[in-house]
Amino acid sequence: MLAFARLGDREAFARIWHDLIERDGLLEPVPAEEFIKYPGDYTLLGEFPFREQIESLEYLFSYGVQENREAEVFAFIHSLPDYLENLLTRVDLEEREYGISGCFAALPVIKAIAEGSLDVVEKILLTYDPISDERFLEETGENIERIRKSGVEAGVLNELLRWSVDPVQPAGKLLDTLRRHTGGDDEPILAMFDMANMGASGVAVGELASLLLEAHPDNRCLIESVYGSLKSEERYDEALAFADRHEFLKQDDAQFESLKLEALRSSDEEAAFQFLLGGIKERRMLERYADLFELALALDRMDEVASLRWIFAEEKGAIAGSHMLNALDRLKKRDVKEGTALFERAKRSGFPEELALMLLARSLLSAGYPKRVVGLREKMLKTSLPPEEIYPLLIRAYRELGRESEARDVEAMLEAVR
Repeated sequence: MLAFARLGDREAFARIWHDLIERDGLLEPVPAEEFIKYPGDYTLLGEFPFREQIESLEYLFSYGVQENREAEVFAFIHSLPDYLENLLTRVDLEEREYGISGCFAALPVIKAIAEGSLDVVEKILLTYDPISDERFLEETGENIERIRKSGVEAGVLNELLRWSVDPVQPAGKLLDTLRRHTGGDDEPILAMFDMANMGASGVAVGELASLLLEAHPDNRCLIESVYGSLKSEERYDEALAFADRHEFLKQDDAQFESLKLEALRSSDEEAAFQFLLGGIKERRMLERYADLFELALALDRMDEVASLRWIFAEEKGAIAGSHMLNALDRLKKRDVKEGTALFERAKRSGFPEELALMLLARSLLSAGYPKRVVGLREKMLKTSLPPEEIYPLLIRAYRELGRESEARDVEAMLEAVR
């Protein structure tokens, strides 16, 4: 059919078009509601690539072929927003699976397709005024708006993703730029912010979410993004206060108790210890057992942790805590061989190695084995443990061994790091 049209054979083109319409039974009237819902079922050109559809429509108009022409124009315009929205969805899925780098090439193309589609549709409608049915006109107007929206959203998503990777522009200026692109409409910005999964994208994105939240205080995605940003910045007190204003965050965030713990640790270790101790007694927050040991070590409250031995023993994820308490008991009884073995067992079960090393050094000192603590010196200094915690143990160990000169050397080292 198109071959004849390209050769200028109007009669052959019109004859083949009529035969195809007749063959597919498209001369029969169709209820408007049914056609609007499934236009592709009642037209011919939908199976063609878009370029051939546009070319065929131009021949239908230039050759004055009216059969099914209005339906073909309507179906063509109807198919465009679905196509563009599907492309945006595919970009979203690709970004989730492979990261955002691949999106940078696709999004400008989608934006260009949307803008080109609008140009083609506008030309057809203004040149030929092909649609007379009021219901078709209303639906066509809605489809044109969807095409325009897809182009705007592709541009917004491209800007957001590029900025999230390299946020050189302040969040406020970016938002001004995006609003100029959207004509002041925040809906595409909010939709693309959500699609881009930007709630976990860092501090700068949290600032953008905060600005948007001022205009849209009930937007759940923005609330979650601001909350996530506060947590990632370790601004635990602010995150806790923010969650108090949005109750669903407490219900949805499985780590809310951990957030509360971190907020308490930043200001009151005693309160943090009591909060965590109570939670573990109720068999909650068991995944934070190591934090309890760390707090107990700092506060000299290890005896209170000992009461949780059987809770740790019964919970697979916290069994290392039980091994550690058993190790501490053995060292108290001066059973160094068995105690050291249990320390190693605790580490193999998941107890943090550096914390275990500090507990071992303190326990050895308390049990009267300063020489063994000195033997741990190099091992402790190779870790990321703060020197302010290591040096006092070594000073005490050297003094108990009567090695005053070495104790003074370590005191000088301690003074230097303070």
